[in-house]
Amino acid sequence: MLKKFKENKQLSKELAKFIVKKINKKKNFNIGCPGGRSLKKTYKYIGYYSYKMNIDLNNVKIFMMDEYVIKTKNNRYKLCNQKDHFSCVRYSYKVIQKLFNYKKTKNKLIKENIFFPKVENVKNYDNLIKKMGGIDIFLLASGSTDGHVAFNNFKSKKNSITHITKLSKETRTDNLKTFPKFKSLKEVPKYGVTVGLGTIRKLSKKAILVLSGKEKRDATKIILRKKYFNKNWPSTIIYECKKNDIYIDMNALNIK
Repeated sequence: MLKKFKENKQLSKELAKFIVKKINKKKNFNIGCPGGRSLKKTYKYIGYYSYKMNIDLNNVKIFMMDEYVIKTKNNRYKLCNQKDHFSCVRYSYKVIQKLFNYKKTKNKLIKENIFFPKVENVKNYDNLIKKMGGIDIFLLASGSTDGHVAFNNFKSKKNSITHITKLSKETRTDNLKTFPKFKSLKEVPKYGVTVGLGTIRKLSKKAILVLSGKEKRDATKIILRKKYFNKNWPSTIIYECKKNDIYIDMNALNIK
């Protein structure tokens, strides 16, 4: 279902209210979260509305979508340092956890309730999600220039599970904006561990793709025009999910 909003603030508020109400209805609630800019205001309002509505978040488990990895000289992979400004693990603690816990003194989202894919055994992430009952809501964002979702690019397969991948130049270029402390493309890691398109498609009970802002206009045109999954634009995996919504604002639609 396509849901249109005047601007990002309205979109973020309505999405956050929807999620908080869903959290309140379940004993345990699993949410898939991207790092970066697209959902940051939504995270802020999840914290705000859960506080205003006196809804506990200690039953929420967050499954992060990806993390940068470094390829060592002996062709092994390791996660980037959590202290790096671009670390998605760092983002989950410093941004998502902090925003969710707005004004809360108890029954907060805790660090132990945030999970990440690991390089040592990437396949285990899908198994963990299955064991936990699947993802109640998987929040998705689309890359501006290549439609990547998490770190899945045009080479990713529709049934892929969590895996290590080489990042496309377009994805790395997009991430220069996501993490403005990068001074050049050379500083952006070339590899990442990511949930697969199959992880999103098969393990989500509902998926919501957010398209907001002027820089998402090209992505929006492509996604709305295709209306089906196309491997050349991975974020179209939204159409393969059992239940799906696309939240979009007028800036992304190029409508004043």
